[in-house]
Amino acid sequence: MAFKLTYSDGQETDYDDDTAWEVDDGVLKMGRRDGEWTVLVSPSHWAVLEVGGQHKKDEGDGDGNTPDEADESKAKDDVTADGKADDVKAKEKADDESKEED
Repeated sequence: MAFKLTYSDGQETDYDDDTAWEVDDGVLKMGRRDGEWTVLVSPSHWAVLEVGGQHKKDEGDGDGNTPDEADESKAKDDVTADGKADDVKAKEKADDESKEED
């Protein structure tokens, strides 16, 4: 799955569908195949991982959509260096606020 990596210094790099990746305890692991990691990025060196929304220009998403339509219809998730997606953080914050009210 294609993704964009924003490093802690603000530099952004786009990776295509050919790059496998995994976040393990904040360490971003990347390589050409799952489990065969060739690049490890420390949690202090990366800030945000934006997943989805990127397709190669010559591909559709398999349901007849053009690449542009596929890009618009695909959801985008942000994962931060602590390994939590924005929606997970929002839910945790709401849960914390509701506990404080009790």
